[in-house]
Amino acid sequence: MIGMLQRQLLLWVVSAVLAACVGLLHIKLNHWNNAQPKLQQVILLPSGEFLRIASLGYRELMADVLWLQAIQMMGDRTLTEESGHRLYQILDRITTIDPKFVRAYEAGSQALCMLVVMPEESNRLLEKGMRHNPQQWMLPFLLGINYFFELKDDAKAAEAMAKAARLPGAPERLMRLSAKLFVSAKAPQQAVELLAKAYEETTDDNVRAMLEVRLKESIVERDIQILEEAIRRYQDLYSQRPKQLQDLIHAGVLGALPSEPFGGYYIYESATGELRSSEMKDRMRIPVRRRGEYQ
Repeated sequence: MIGMLQRQLLLWVVSAVLAACVGLLHIKLNHWNNAQPKLQQVILLPSGEFLRIASLGYRELMADVLWLQAIQMMGDRTLTEESGHRLYQILDRITTIDPKFVRAYEAGSQALCMLVVMPEESNRLLEKGMRHNPQQWMLPFLLGINYFFELKDDAKAAEAMAKAARLPGAPERLMRLSAKLFVSAKAPQQAVELLAKAYEETTDDNVRAMLEVRLKESIVERDIQILEEAIRRYQDLYSQRPKQLQDLIHAGVLGALPSEPFGGYYIYESATGELRSSEMKDRMRIPVRRRGEYQ
């Protein structure tokens, strides 16, 4: 345990570093803008690599000291674009000093999106955290949240969620969520492959049973999208919808009708063009985007 004397020494080092920066930049403390004291202090901070060396081996404590500053900035609840960039800078320094500071990646990335709209910086912070903490499922999960809600990129959101779902401790629901995101990105085959691989690799019977259902749901969505595309091609050829699914085969736009994986069949309404499985009440759909719904 670090003794009181050692803590005082480290605090003195931090203060000395800040004071040195003040001297180098010729900034007088009594001229600071009282409305932005925390922002001015961040401007004066040297690089994360320098602070890492200056910590004298007490990286975690140095990071904690700077984390208190970051918390104060995030506590303002509203940030200007300038102060948002400064917040990112201090978070980058904290995680350079202590790359294993998972809380800084999690809370910091959320603040960069919730308090000021900076998803690119938030993603850079999360990707940095993933490199240094590859077993933390929450980091790729939050990255997926950013891609889905902020950047509207369902494909990258699905990839991030799939990565999170494979890590230790991840909730079972993430596997289904990543599959639904692949479906939303019009890539149901990737959802099928993701779930099939997870099904093969798991040794837990309960998890396997759950994955089997999710896999079949994804196959249904893939098959329906294949049928929908075949119907569009049929319409291009004949300027009308087919009367029944077998017409797709007769017209040569589909080799064979897919088998419904739950043991049922596919229902086609020629009047509306609607397709559905006899065994599934609803198709796999991603609901309206509301940030925080999946957290």
